[in-house]
Amino acid sequence: MNNQATQSLDHKLALSLLESFNAQGALMAWNARLTSITPGACEISLPFSDVVSQQHGYFHGGVIGTIADAAGGYAANTQLMPVSECLTAEYKINIVAPGKGDTLIARGKVLKAGKTLVVSSAEVFVVHQGQEKLCAIMQQTLFVIPKAESRM
Repeated sequence: MNNQATQSLDHKLALSLLESFNAQGALMAWNARLTSITPGACEISLPFSDVVSQQHGYFHGGVIGTIADAAGGYAANTQLMPVSECLTAEYKINIVAPGKGDTLIARGKVLKAGKTLVVSSAEVFVVHQGQEKLCAIMQQTLFVIPKAESRM
């Protein structure tokens, strides 16, 4: 995550978001990176590897869903932390093209933030030969929880 991507976030909040992201076991195992985080928005990139692939050599659909879910959730966390965080209540994803490429990029944004629920969305792109192609579209609902509760 570069400094330019966090300019409009409080430095302490940006560090807290990065710490939380780095505690994501699956995302860390897959080598995902938080590449941009601004109020109400988040971008995550994920390089292709054997651990995120399926039998045809594409990114696995479950991986596409996971990165979309995380991008929407961290977009929400920019508006919730440090007092609260979120947990996914549900999401709907449409995979609109095969995930064939060398990198996935998920861009999440908050659509509506309430006191108990947040609705966010994410678009997932696959980068192939330097070109981004839309791969998936996701909408989710997130529960707002107190920050202390998130570590239980």
